[in-house]
Amino acid sequence: MKKSEIALRANHYNSRIEALKVAVSRVCGIVDEDNLMTLQIMLTEYFDKLESLSNDKEYMISFENGGWNTTYATNDEDALKFAKAEYDGEYTKVASVRLSTPDGMEAALRSFY
Repeated sequence: MKKSEIALRANHYNSRIEALKVAVSRVCGIVDEDNLMTLQIMLTEYFDKLESLSNDKEYMISFENGGWNTTYATNDEDALKFAKAEYDGEYTKVASVRLSTPDGMEAALRSFY
């Protein structure tokens, strides 16, 4: 995900968090415990989603002449920047980075068998 997409998503999550906080404060004592618990669960889920936006994720690096490696970053732009800083050199050039997935990692590791 790009920095701009992360910022937009963070803004949406913050808006939803604030709306849920207001809703919980206004309905506390008015609605039954099950509905209040549902609102609190939703609030926790949005807090977790917001936090995950700033966590490092694993990215797979592809090189121009073949091969791969991994790096960690919070967004696509930083992953590419970190990969180029670490691996671009006389014999290797970073072609691209993409968010690592279990299937992608499994496919890459099959080249070792």
